[in-house]
Amino acid sequence: MPNALIFDLDGTLWDTVAPLTIIWNQVFEKNNTGKVISEDDLRNVMGKNLQEISAIYFPDMERSRREDVMNQCAVAHCAYLEEHGAPLYLDRGTLSQLYAKYELFIVSNCPCGYIEAFLESCNLQKYFKDFEMSGRTGKSKGENIKAICERNGLCAGAADANLAPSVVYVGDTLGDETAANFAGIPFIHAAYGFGTANNPAAVLHNFNELPEVLENLF
Repeated sequence: MPNALIFDLDGTLWDTVAPLTIIWNQVFEKNNTGKVISEDDLRNVMGKNLQEISAIYFPDMERSRREDVMNQCAVAHCAYLEEHGAPLYLDRGTLSQLYAKYELFIVSNCPCGYIEAFLESCNLQKYFKDFEMSGRTGKSKGENIKAICERNGLCAGAADANLAPSVVYVGDTLGDETAANFAGIPFIHAAYGFGTANNPAAVLHNFNELPEVLENLF
């Protein structure tokens, strides 16, 4: 049995598509970008970091300007989310059940302040031991998963086929699955989120299924 779980954030623990669409469009208009996005446009880039998103939305814009626009978006949406929060996929009772049995972590391709806004707005700080984000490290999600494992003494199990993993990654996109594979840990697909997966160890259709899925998987 694993003794730790690492979670993706968007599409796995909460859904920020509606407020981010509004906030980003306000920033785009303020900067005269000529770009207007829909909620579906935002869902299609969930899981990518801001640099990747800026290149998708503004391929013909100078890199420094497009990244500045996205950084403005990050500041604005972190401030909003810290105060107002967003709808949760997780159930607090299920999270408490997991917390009693596993160490819990978050790794996301998000800007600095985003995970903090999630924890603060939802009052969930006590449940998560550590977290990492691309906005702080400038590294890939897979590298950040490895960093969380290393500094918290978690065994990925990749170096020895006979060594059971002590940690599992839970996420909703193919990028999350790729990151988990890079880190050498099992991946559980949150199919209720924004993306697909190729060969996950297990599939969740609701966050509340996770305790039972973990019991059956290991």
